[in-house]
Amino acid sequence: MDFKIPASVEDVVVKRIKTLVLLHKDKIIKFGEGVIPAPVGVEIDPKTGELTVPVEIVPVGEVVLNPKIVDSLLINEGFIKIKLIAYNQGPEPCSDAKTCVVKEATIPIQSYHDIEGICPDDHVQEKVEIKSISVMGIPDDSVSNSSGRKVNLIIKIILEVNLTICREEIIPVLSCGYL
Repeated sequence: MDFKIPASVEDVVVKRIKTLVLLHKDKIIKFGEGVIPAPVGVEIDPKTGELTVPVEIVPVGEVVLNPKIVDSLLINEGFIKIKLIAYNQGPEPCSDAKTCVVKEATIPIQSYHDIEGICPDDHVQEKVEIKSISVMGIPDDSVSNSSGRKVNLIIKIILEVNLTICREEIIPVLSCGYL
C-alpha cells in the first residue's frame, strides 16, 4: 500500500487503538541463596570454608520468576533448579567407586523493588541472565550417625534481569479516511 497525503483535513480521522505503553525499563540484580547438605565425600577447610574437592554447579532449566505488583512494589518469588557435581579425588579409587556424586537442589529467589506508579494489572516482562553462581562450605554442628564430618553448602546465585513494565491503554491515532 502506498502512502498518500490526505487532500483535506476532512480526510483525516481519529481512531483509538489498544496498545502497551512503556512505564518502566531497567536492569536490576536479583539474588538467590540456599543451604543444602553436602554430598558424601565433600569436605571443607574448617578455617576458610573452601571445599577440598572440585564441585561444579550447573543450572537445570530456566529461572522461574513469579512477579506480583502490590502497592507500587514489584515482588518476585521464584527458584532455579541446579545440579551439584562433586568429583571424587581419591588416590586410586577401587573399581566400584564413583568418579563423581550428583545432587539436585532448588535454590529460592526472592526480591522486591519499589517502582512508583505501577499497578497490579500492569504487564511485567523479565529477561534473566545468570551472572554468577558460588558455593561455600560451612560445618554442620549436628551429630552425625556416620563417619566423617557433616558439611552444609551455601549456594549463592546472582541474576541480572532486564525489566520492562507496560500498561495497556487506549490511545488516539490520526488516520487517513481511506484506511
